Amino acid sequence: MNKQNVCVVFDLDDTLYLERDYVRSGFRAVGIWCAERLGLEGVQEQAQALFDQGRRGDIFDAALDRLGVGRDAKTVSTMVQIYRHHAPHINLLPDVVKCLARLQDRAYLGLLTDGNAVSQWAKIDALGLRGRFDTTVITGEWGIEFFRPHVRGYRYLESQLGMCRGRFVYVADNPIKDFSAPYTLGWNAIRVRRPASLHEHLKCSSGLACSEVSDLESVPDLVFEMYKTQF
Repeated sequence: MNKQNVCVVFDLDDTLYLERDYVRSGFRAVGIWCAERLGLEGVQEQAQALFDQGRRGDIFDAALDRLGVGRDAKTVSTMVQIYRHHAPHINLLPDVVKCLARLQDRAYLGLLTDGNAVSQWAKIDALGLRGRFDTTVITGEWGIEFFRPHVRGYRYLESQLGMCRGRFVYVADNPIKDFSAPYTLGWNAIRVRRPASLHEHLKCSSGLACSEVSDLESVPDLVFEMYKTQF
């Protein structure tokens, strides 16, 4: 079947899988390393507890403090690298599988995500998504200054797919950073507000024209309504 002149671009974290699962997987990898190399037990549990309490940015420092261990920059740096470079145990959500199956070969598909490039590619491989998209953009390959809401990733997708801006849809979860750039470029947007996602509590700004769904199963129908294109 010929692809329609529509491109549906997806975010990765908390859009195609639950980010909490990646965090748990990373803490487990760090905990195993600490137990095997440092003889230190309990790192995974302490890191997870801190994360669940809302701690961000210095979780491994705080976990070592809780365990009464003298920490040093080299140890913490190694823990961070293990977290970022581990092979994650994550899975596509069932609604994602159904959504991609309906859109595949019928629309152009893009992936646009921020973050450390090594980590993001590891997630993509763990989810079996390498090669599933016509264009994949990981803004971390350019530098953190190009993380969303910077427009570079969106403009790159436009240049790669050569389509008019009004035929692009961005599907993502975080209303703080995900939708302002595509909105200014004339894209449509769909916000997925998953239960248990990290940004579930955030409301979409009334100034952003985006539909809201709790999963991706209805996304092909929403795109059909936008462009009167059958999927």
